[in-house]
Amino acid sequence: MRQLIAFTAVILAFLTANALTIPQGTFYFDNSKTQYSHVKFVYGSDTKAETYVVSMQKSDASRWKVTFDKAVNNMYRYTFANTTLPDGKINDTFSNVKDNISNSRIEKRTATTDKTILVNGIFVPESSDNWAQGSWQPLSDSNAAYSETLPVLFINTQNGAAITSKETYINATYYLDAIGIDGIEPIGNIEQQLDMEIRGRGNYTWRDFEKKPYRLKLGKKQSLLGMNKSRHFVLLADADDNFAHLRNSVGFELSRRLGLKYTPDQQPVEVVLNGNYIGLYMLTENIRVAKDRVNIVEQADYCTHPDSITGGWIIEIDNYDEAEQVRITESNGEMLRFTYKSPELLSDAQRNYLTSQVKAIDRAVYISDKSSTEWENIVDIDSLARFYIVQEIMDNAESFHGSCYIHKDFMADRWIFGPVWDFGNSYRRNWHEFIYQNPPFGQNWIGEMAKFPRFQAKVVEVWQEFRAYQCATLHDYVESFISTIETASVHDYKRWPQYGTNNIHSVKNSFLDRLDNRLDWLVRQWGETSIDQITDTTDSPAIYYNLQGHRVDNPTGGIYIKVQNNRATKVFIR
Repeated sequence: MRQLIAFTAVILAFLTANALTIPQGTFYFDNSKTQYSHVKFVYGSDTKAETYVVSMQKSDASRWKVTFDKAVNNMYRYTFANTTLPDGKINDTFSNVKDNISNSRIEKRTATTDKTILVNGIFVPESSDNWAQGSWQPLSDSNAAYSETLPVLFINTQNGAAITSKETYINATYYLDAIGIDGIEPIGNIEQQLDMEIRGRGNYTWRDFEKKPYRLKLGKKQSLLGMNKSRHFVLLADADDNFAHLRNSVGFELSRRLGLKYTPDQQPVEVVLNGNYIGLYMLTENIRVAKDRVNIVEQADYCTHPDSITGGWIIEIDNYDEAEQVRITESNGEMLRFTYKSPELLSDAQRNYLTSQVKAIDRAVYISDKSSTEWENIVDIDSLARFYIVQEIMDNAESFHGSCYIHKDFMADRWIFGPVWDFGNSYRRNWHEFIYQNPPFGQNWIGEMAKFPRFQAKVVEVWQEFRAYQCATLHDYVESFISTIETASVHDYKRWPQYGTNNIHSVKNSFLDRLDNRLDWLVRQWGETSIDQITDTTDSPAIYYNLQGHRVDNPTGGIYIKVQNNRATKVFIR
């Protein structure tokens, strides 16, 4: 009996070690993260001591494919490798061959796996790391069609050219079909298309996703989807947002509610590129100097006049190395990168001025005496407090480390934080900490700024104003937004199942849980008040309360709640 059990165990071990089938059909490998120079599919058996190497064929910029005419049974595992091993059979175990690739030949490959291969599917590595894990996903459906519930932007590049660069525009035409939606004005039509230029945009989102973001330059100013007239817009793909396009949308809405001077407008739209539906996008105002965007003086490139180089400036605290940057070492030893957006090309005088300004901010922020107000002479703490609270509510893990815009007007003394931009790394942490505590990517300046008592007092003041007047209807905004994009998101998911969702309400609820959890935690840090807490019914004269609900007999400056004739209103006293 014991011999029978032992024999059965051996048979089970053999079957377990050789249970993989390489199916008949075509399957794909996503090389967008791994960036292999070539891809080979390596599979084999340990018990039979045989391994096979098959070259995959490049099918587009990031996909490689291989086709099996018939199924291969009783294999052990497989991997995708950037190896120079020749195609064909190797008389050795799979385990030995894959170790030889990694350890002796020092060539990259994905982790070995026996996951069931999805015919007409694509294997997507989770990272660019050697031995990266991965998963099989359905290929996007190129036959997917738009939903007819949102306006559709039709773009046709000249001669159907592919958009392959994020630096160089290519010529194109466009028209906007309103699909009969009330309040939306169509622009052009299929017979009368308008001129435009288009290129890629972004860093990680351009490099690592098949659903690409784009930058648009229209032939002339247009009011697209009711936004202010401009030639300049971007199409954000939100392929990195597994919360149903809510990260940026809610982040932008919070910016508006917290009173930042300018917040980019964005509207959902479906896009057809060269006759192919490419999904649900957010048509968005990009950050630039303009009367109805960042309303500052536009400084000329290569300017040298000592007054003119004081502004206007738009710069970004960046986490990528770019050619158009000023770099300094932050006083904590970290690299600080400032990508200048306006002006775009600097004279020596401009470069020296910008360098001296960011160094002055750094010195003032890192002063040991945190009762000092020196830094307030060069940084506007009101805009900083509002910008900061938005990032805390969104738990944006790299908010002061990348896509962090600050600007300064001509002859102005202070730099202003904003506009807000990228919330792609929001709600990716699982604990309650301020954004400058144990950040996964690093946070510049804000951890030191938070040590100033006057800044913390300003944060509490702005926070409690927000809680009293702007917080209660956030859920309504989310529900309205999801209702608007719900049907289109189904079509987007059919086109891009690896990025979208087929259960938008479940995703929405998960987002709201994180939002509410974060708001509750911040209430415990910064307190809460509401007009409803003010119960004084004195008719005359007016009585004032601060945002903590305490009566103030002689208000001097700031925001107060004024109670008069049994009515409470918010007032600002200078």
